[in-house]
Amino acid sequence: MSLTGTVANYGGRQPDNTQNVKQFISSGDTVIWTYKKMSTGINVITPVDKKRAVLIDNDLYVNGSIYNPSDINLKENINVISEDKKDNLINLEPVEFEFKKDNKKHYGFIAQDIEKIYPELVNNNEVGYKTVNYIELIPLLLSKIKDMQKEIDNLKEHLHLDV
Repeated sequence: MSLTGTVANYGGRQPDNTQNVKQFISSGDTVIWTYKKMSTGINVITPVDKKRAVLIDNDLYVNGSIYNPSDINLKENINVISEDKKDNLINLEPVEFEFKKDNKKHYGFIAQDIEKIYPELVNNNEVGYKTVNYIELIPLLLSKIKDMQKEIDNLKEHLHLDV
């Protein structure tokens, strides 16, 4: 039997409900990824099982940008970051370290230390280790920097008035 006799003919087009599927087999589990076209026209690859996290156990190189959803239409209970949250940044201790598996120099924080101050930024992954959402530290840092800049500007203004 020829291969062409077993393939449905859609005139070179795939119907809307058909997606290209890529399958990966790993330690007995089948992991299925699908290529799909977003409503914006962008083609993406995504896991079929939306309830599973994606683990990349090595470096991730991106020759584009990484985007996180941030549209106001997706958010509720929007509040200015509290002074306590900003002031607690000073209690974080940046460290340099090497991961046991790669012996390369890294900079960051200890998840257990962050968890004491910002538990919402720490998660336990599926293999039992703590992970940190470093991206969400950025608004805290920027908010604190803005407060510090206001303080610097006020001090400068005060010094100029005294001269």
